[in-house]
Order: sequence, then structure tokens, then C-alpha cells
Amino acid sequence: MAHACDGRKKHEKLLVAAIDFGTTYSGYAFSFLNDYKDDPTKVHVHTKWVSGIGGLMSLKTPTVLLLNPDKTFNSFGYEAEDKFLQLVEDEEHQKYYYFRRFKMMLYEARGLKRNMMIVDANNHSMKALEVIAISINYLKNHLKKVVDNRIKGFNDDDIHWVLTVPAIWSDGSKQFMREAAEMAGIKRENLDIALEPEAASLYCMHLPVDKMHLGGNITDTMRAAPFQKGTKYMVLDVGGGTVDITVHEVVDKGKLKELDHANGGEWGGTKVDASFENFLSDILGPNTFKKFKTTCPEDYIDMIREFEAKKRTVQSNKTGKETIKIPIKLIQVYEHDSQKKFIDRLKEKKLNEKVVFRTDKLRIDVEIVKSWFNDSCCKSVDHMKRLFRNKKNSGVNTILLVGGFSECQMLQDTLKSNFSDKRIIIPEEAGLVVLKGAVLFGHNPLTIVSRIAKCSYGIRVFRDFDSEHHPESKRVQVGKKKFKCKDVFAKHVTKGQELVIGESQSEERYTPLEADQVSLVFDVYTSSEEKPLFVTDVDCTYVGQLEVEIPENLDVKDRGVVVSMIFGGTEIRVEGKVEKTGKVTKASFDFLQ
Repeated sequence: MAHACDGRKKHEKLLVAAIDFGTTYSGYAFSFLNDYKDDPTKVHVHTKWVSGIGGLMSLKTPTVLLLNPDKTFNSFGYEAEDKFLQLVEDEEHQKYYYFRRFKMMLYEARGLKRNMMIVDANNHSMKALEVIAISINYLKNHLKKVVDNRIKGFNDDDIHWVLTVPAIWSDGSKQFMREAAEMAGIKRENLDIALEPEAASLYCMHLPVDKMHLGGNITDTMRAAPFQKGTKYMVLDVGGGTVDITVHEVVDKGKLKELDHANGGEWGGTKVDASFENFLSDILGPNTFKKFKTTCPEDYIDMIREFEAKKRTVQSNKTGKETIKIPIKLIQVYEHDSQKKFIDRLKEKKLNEKVVFRTDKLRIDVEIVKSWFNDSCCKSVDHMKRLFRNKKNSGVNTILLVGGFSECQMLQDTLKSNFSDKRIIIPEEAGLVVLKGAVLFGHNPLTIVSRIAKCSYGIRVFRDFDSEHHPESKRVQVGKKKFKCKDVFAKHVTKGQELVIGESQSEERYTPLEADQVSLVFDVYTSSEEKPLFVTDVDCTYVGQLEVEIPENLDVKDRGVVVSMIFGGTEIRVEGKVEKTGKVTKASFDFLQ
């Protein structure tokens, strides 16, 4: 479990470095302490990731990892893509490990385990923790080389690291990333976990107005000071895998609090990619499309790169047809296997008027192309509308749009048409805002003053049995005459409750069941419900255990233990204090058992 971020000397490192390990793309940023003090927005980002194929340059590099047959590191990002394609040409690729877009398994997996396996493109299995650790290690070392070229003499203890994660991730997913970073050689005490929408907020608060695109319903005051005290706004962080939504309020200069707990879903930009591929697969047949991806990987990667750029430019008000470039080999594979002309297949699918084929291009009816965005755009809008109807979010008049997929015109147009009464802020280089904000978080994590609990937290206890409220199946005898109800969820934190950073959220007193007990063992649970009854309910999850020793020489009346839950960083801390002696015991949870 992560230590709380307490803002002490560990955040006075000479350099803060942030790693954004994304679903589709990854990158890093850093800033020196002196630069941060002079100008917090002076954050350095490595933006010269270059592909050998076509000389493509981008702000981040693809989240792609290539390992040698013995599982040692070979390459990452564009270099991994290019090397793998060369191996395919030489027919040597089957021995290698090739992982692509594997981050989403941390969101999708239920009951995430430390030894969880993932499968690569060649059907090889490997521990996910090792795959992510190797990837983080590459980004860490790449960053250190860049820094070393600027200033000599930096060592590991001069750097404080920040790793970004979606706010909607579970405690287990956060712990998974933390352990992967530690496996990559980053010391626990030199590492913070930053929630992506929070990081975006922090950076935008420091950004001049001329570095933002302002649209929608805005006044002169809003234009002059978009993040003045009292401003309430929704952060829409749209990445490749997930859409992460939080609602913030500016409570003072450089200080934020959360109004609604983080939520969202897996509706990121890769949903559009999947719809595009499903469209082609439906026309050509799944077997043909699968064969094309397997036998012509260079052409497939080229097609996806082309589409990645195209999908950002599609506009909702366009009519007619949209041109999509596709590899000629895709058509050749279909015509060879089916012994049919592709244009005849379009007629067979009754698409000959909606799809026109010309050499290496498809001219597709724009309404078909727009439909590929429905899953991502519509789910985001529907979810946002539900949030705006929530009383907690009354007075929220601004939407801050960030993330790698925020540059998509279809998404922007959809938001503007559905939320014409809100002002929409799109910062310059919106895809890098989370990364730059994570650096600011590393310098000063105390800018977040409170968060909203995503779930209820509690402890498994015994209560006096009450036949009117407790089921007979929970009735147990304690001692000779006492009957108790077991598995009761003793709630400490309610889902939706405001959690002030660094403060104890609740203190409850507990006593031993038996007079001769020398310790109290507390099993801590979470629940997705506001009023959970029993820890055995389907919505409850066991998260860890706290054991507090009780001195044997204390009288029965002095053997009470006070349990506190404290939210100091991005994760929870639980403490037990013997009431009489004041001795404190802290819990250490393992979400990856």
C-alpha cells in the first residue's frame, strides 16, 4: 500500500520526474526544483519519439514492448514496432515476446493478483508485473540519460518519481503499478502515485489563458480567470483505454477539492479503432482480416498509424464521404483467399454506394465513419449528463477536456452540442497535460485538500444478536450466555463522503470478545454500497488486516482499542491505538494476494 504524501523533505528533491504509462502511448516529463519555484509550468517533455518507418515523430511513443527469446529487454515503443517488423520479414519473430496495449488488463481484471499472466502477439505467456516493470525501467533509464546530458552528476536519490494512474482504478491496480515501479528500481520512498484527472487540474490551474482554447457559454470574467476561487468544473480525461471523470472546486489559490468521486469507464479512443477494424472484418470476413494482421504486420501497423491521425480530424458537421487509406495487401489477401473481387464483395454487402474503392483508399459514407465514434462519445456524454444531474455537482459550469484522445474533433463537437450551456476548456497540447501536471504533483502533493470516497470502508465485527434485524445464519454463541451476530460491517467511511487529506475520518472504539484476548484482529473491507450490512455481501471486498496487541495487565475496562482511518495520499491508511497506553499500530494492506 502507498505511503501518504505528506509534503515533507522527500518532495524537496532536485528533480521531479513523471512517467505516464498509457494504454496506447507512453512518455515522461520532468522539472528541476529551482525551475518549479520560478515558474511551475516550466516542465520538460521528451517529444522526439521517432519511428523508423516513414520518419513519424510524436509527443509520446507507443506502449509496445519487445523482449528477446530469453525474456530480456530488446526495445520499446516505435523501436519495438520497427524491430518486430524486421523480425517478421526475416521469419524470426515467433521466438520473441511482443506485447502491445496491455495496460487495460489492470482495469478489466477482477481480483487482480500479483502473479497474473498476460499473453503476447505470439501467444507466449509472461507475468504482467514483469512486463510492466521492464517497460517502466526503460522509460526511467531513457529519462535519466536525457537529464544526464543536460546536467552531470545526478543520482537516483536526487530524483522524486511520480507514476500516473486513472482515478477510476481500484486500490489493487494502483498497488500493482507501484510494485512494478519498485521492481523497475524506483525506491518506495522516492515514488508517488498521481491520479490523472487531478494532475491535469493542477497543471491547468497554472496555465495562462492564452494557452487554452475556451468555448461554449463564457463570460468576460470566466475568460480572464477560468480557475478563480469558487470555480467548479468537471475534468474529462479521455485516453486510449479509459475515460476518467472527476469534479473539482478551486477552494483557494493552488488548492483543489473533489466534489464527486472519480468515475468513468473503458470508452477511450481505442473503442474507435475497434469499430474501424470491426467494419473491415465484417466486409472481408474475420478469418481474412486475422490473416492480414498476422502475415502483413507492417501494413497493419501502417494502417493503424494512418487511422490514428485520421480519427482526430473527423468532424460531426461533415457530409459526403471520408477517405480512409488502407493497405493494398489487405485487398490482395481477401481476393486471393475468396477468389472474388473486392468491389463485388461491396455489392454483395450492399455497400457499393456507401463505400468506393480506389487503389489504396476507401471513400466511406461519413455517417458510417461517424458511427465508429458512438461507443466512446455517446457513453461519455450520457455519463456526464447523469453526473450533472447529481446535487453534489450543482453549479458546475465548466468542462476541462484533457488526455490523448481529447484532440478528437468528433468528441469536441459532441461535447459542444450536448453541453452548450457550459464553457469547455481545451488546454494547449491537451495530450501532455496529465504528464506535466504529475510533475507539479510530485513537487507539491498537498494541492489536493480533499477527495470523495469511491466506496464505503469498514471493519468486520460482532454485534449483540437482534432477531428482528439479524438473520439466524449469522447467530453465534460467545461464552455461556451471550449470542452475537457475526460478520457485521462496522462502517467507518461512507461512499460519497468527503475525505480531508491527512485527517482521521473516523474513530471507533472496539473491545475484546473474550477477557483473556491478548490482541484484537481487525479485518478491513470495502463496499460499493453506502449502507452495507454484512462483510459477506456480494458488494464487499476484503482489503487487509490490522492486529493490535493488548497488554495483559490491563483491567477489562481499559482494554479498548480505537481504530482510525486516515486518507493522506491517493490511498487509505488504518491505525489502531490502545486506549490506555496510547501505543499505535499501523495496517499494511495487500490488495494482490
